[in-house]
Amino acid sequence: MKIIQFTFSLASGGAERFVVDLCNELARLGHEVHLVVLRDKLDNKNDAHFNKFLLNENVIYHNLNVKEGFRLSAFTNTIRIIRQLKPDIVHCHSNVIPFIFPLALCNKRIRFFHTLHNLAEKAVGFKFQKGINRYYYRTNKIRSIAISQICNNSYREYYKLNNAVTIDNGRSALTATKYFDATKHEIENYCTSPNFPVFIHVARFSEQKNQKLLINVFNRLAREGISFILLVIGSSFDTEEGKQLQENACPSIKFLGAKQNVNDYFLCADAFCLTSIYEGLPISLLEALSAGCTPICTPVGGIPDVIRDGITGYLSDDVSEESYYKAVQRFLNNPGAIDKKVLQNYFNRNYSIQKCAGEHVSLYIKK
Repeated sequence: MKIIQFTFSLASGGAERFVVDLCNELARLGHEVHLVVLRDKLDNKNDAHFNKFLLNENVIYHNLNVKEGFRLSAFTNTIRIIRQLKPDIVHCHSNVIPFIFPLALCNKRIRFFHTLHNLAEKAVGFKFQKGINRYYYRTNKIRSIAISQICNNSYREYYKLNNAVTIDNGRSALTATKYFDATKHEIENYCTSPNFPVFIHVARFSEQKNQKLLINVFNRLAREGISFILLVIGSSFDTEEGKQLQENACPSIKFLGAKQNVNDYFLCADAFCLTSIYEGLPISLLEALSAGCTPICTPVGGIPDVIRDGITGYLSDDVSEESYYKAVQRFLNNPGAIDKKVLQNYFNRNYSIQKCAGEHVSLYIKK
């Protein structure tokens, strides 16, 4: 098949990394894969092409060079590239689907898909989009894909439709980069003892990811005399709120910014922390499993579908500080209780990009 994967950019986010992984695996399977992005530059930022270096050379990359904001050129450039490429499949990610509305309305040869990378109510943009989306979903002019069962449930509730297909998120297995030794040495320098547990949090700074709770819990552990290192990796901590959070953090919490070799940090860490107040099915959680890094997460979105408490990670009872503190304590009381190989085998069976891409191909060809 000739397949277009279409998204906003390749910025440093889980959905963007998923798109790259899916493109690579579809190309490996022998399909002609085109990755189309609206832009590879953001105003005052340089990370809109953050994940581009991960693209396989067999994936054909197209940048439409559309500036930020609502632009007519986003529609015209999108229609032009799709007509030019004449694909069998157009698969949209995030909220780029308005730009394919005109073609999806009248082109019966191309099959159009849209992945909701979050809860349905969080995956819409402009005011009246819900009703327009519903029309395209209901008529199957654009087929909807949910990344977890909880996202599918939110789709049914929000759109009053029951036709979304659930394909669990997938990720390529993490491997060490050429910077692994340097990364390991960096982390060892943070620790004054070889027995320090190393925690990692990978996410952009945002209300959704609830980093204030994370920092409060680890500050409390530090006040109680517990030794640890918490590595915070992600963008957008340079905002006023992000800077305030850093100032309030204890010295054992290290803010490292975005890292292209995040694999190495996962492979060096003992536990992965996520304190979100809502989620779809976070790619960072799958990365942790792939690295054999024990997840400690809040029970939101698709996370409880992935983590079997005490077996493949630890879940707090809710999103309160006290509950998450107790979840972290459970790990600290027995840090070797969950074996790395168990987590890696669990990932390979259930959340590999090979399994995920295979399910996408089956959906693409299904009548």
